[in-house]
Amino acid sequence: MAQYTVFTPAELAMLDQATRVSRDLAGQYYALPSDWFENTSHCVCSARDLRRGEMLGQGHLAQIRRVLRLAEHEPVLRCRRLCPHFRICLQDHNLLRRAREDGALDLETLLTWVLTHEYVHLVRFSRGQHPYQVCEQRRLVEEGRVDGITAEIVGRLGHRRLRQAGGRWTTMARAESPRGCV
Repeated sequence: MAQYTVFTPAELAMLDQATRVSRDLAGQYYALPSDWFENTSHCVCSARDLRRGEMLGQGHLAQIRRVLRLAEHEPVLRCRRLCPHFRICLQDHNLLRRAREDGALDLETLLTWVLTHEYVHLVRFSRGQHPYQVCEQRRLVEEGRVDGITAEIVGRLGHRRLRQAGGRWTTMARAESPRGCV
């Protein structure tokens, strides 16, 4: 497996802060209950947590993956059911490179934008507003829709640096995004 740069402890602290801000932004936009994210099965993974096949090549900043898991709350003797679990897979090496190459864009701001975008996907998938698996044409339309929603969230609820970062990131993401990746 190729060697990839991973977040340092200080960068992981930025990730924690960006995660809180992004959840708050998406939660406000969708008027979600305060415990919605805690009750929706998902995790944010940096490179240290990624599984085989989740590490992407150059240019990709993140992807959201749906995996199935056994429902934890089901008693063993009752019928066990598979539940969707979403993994937001951050590409540390590409995020660090992007922040380093764009002098006006700090890592925490970039992480906040990327995570807000991925949380919009999470809300839409979890609420059945868009199916997870679709053809390439529908996926591209959905990516454009999520880009627009993310820009709207940041425009209404975000701060100036986040709005500036978003305009650059959205344009680049559309050009570089493969199936299921942002």
